[in-house]
Amino acid sequence: MHRSSTILTVTSGKGGVGKSVVAVNLAEVLLGQGYRVALLDADFGLGDCAVLLNEQPEAAVLDLARHAALRDEVLHETSRGLTLIQSVAAPGDADGRERTLYATLDTLLHDLRDSYDYILIDTPAGTDGPVRWALDRADLGLLVLVGEPTAVANAYCLAKLTYQADPDYPLSLVVNFADTTAEADSVADRFGEITRRFTGQTPTYLGWVPYAATLRQSVRQQHPAVLQPGAVCQAFVGLADTLTAGIPALLAPA
Repeated sequence: MHRSSTILTVTSGKGGVGKSVVAVNLAEVLLGQGYRVALLDADFGLGDCAVLLNEQPEAAVLDLARHAALRDEVLHETSRGLTLIQSVAAPGDADGRERTLYATLDTLLHDLRDSYDYILIDTPAGTDGPVRWALDRADLGLLVLVGEPTAVANAYCLAKLTYQADPDYPLSLVVNFADTTAEADSVADRFGEITRRFTGQTPTYLGWVPYAATLRQSVRQQHPAVLQPGAVCQAFVGLADTLTAGIPALLAPA
């Protein structure tokens, strides 16, 4: 796949760590910085991106695969100008149709690369097919982690599988729901020690997002937290700046 844009896959080993919230808010920050941004929800079960953005796409990629929708109907433009793409419209829709859906997603990604600066793929949690597909298609993987034992264990399983498939895979780490810089750094350091000890590799630490009432409120209100000033917005701006400034060094070879 040629690179005229950058594909970032946002993933996690465990649900409930705020992965989709990170994907949505990072996409909004990049959009606000003037980049052309598409957000693809690659959860074949119950995707959260449309809900978090309070948007209702007209069609999903599976509809395109089934010739029940046109390409432009699948590319849903939000009220703020973000292109939102759903893989499926409802849980269970992809059952038995995964091969066709993957092929259509590949074709769509190839086409989108000529139109967008950044394409963010939000995956389901875990290590199932959509996660492996999205990581394989990405130029950079963003692993979202919280400092909780089961989340760390599941994130390690995902990192291990990724590095087994490609020891040089460009995997980065974002610590979510931390209270302080020291806490976030400690979580990242401990995780890096685990992956280095057992895989010989360490994800690049990009930064952290605070555990804040404004973030929880934004989820309830279906309104991205970065659209109002504060610590959460500053954290995501920092993540975006780190990504955009460091991407040549972080990315896999084209």
